[in-house]
Amino acid sequence: MTVLKALVFAGGVLMVASPANSASLCNCCETGTVEICKATCAAVTLPAGQCVVTMDSGGTTEIATGKNPLYSISLRPMHLGGTKRMGLEDFRRLLEAARAGVEKDRKASIADFKRKKIDAATAAIAAKRYEEAIVNYYLGLRAYRDGVKLAAEQ
Repeated sequence: MTVLKALVFAGGVLMVASPANSASLCNCCETGTVEICKATCAAVTLPAGQCVVTMDSGGTTEIATGKNPLYSISLRPMHLGGTKRMGLEDFRRLLEAARAGVEKDRKASIADFKRKKIDAATAAIAAKRYEEAIVNYYLGLRAYRDGVKLAAEQ
């Protein structure tokens, strides 16, 4: 049984050691698409007047204090159609790394409020940003599960 536990632990260490930012999110709007995302967004059919979020598997995402892909764009219109299993796994890792960053920011803002480094209004803004990021995380997980289901059917 201890050999099995060691293998499970080693697998967990390998998953943690893997790069979490081997993907990035692209906001594909009719106007204002970032240059890096143009090739990725070209494959997405845009509904009139709407923006679609998709994954750029060749991109990288920076997750730092106050900077997180879960803060910047809503994942409600997420499009992962046609993404292969490894691309979906990169997306899941991105989501997990982003969630860890969100939790770290939340803990830091709570600590700052307790130490009176920020006022109640700033703490409330941070709490609202956290709630919106968690909603984005679950929207991303839903898109991931739908993508896995679609990939399994093909």
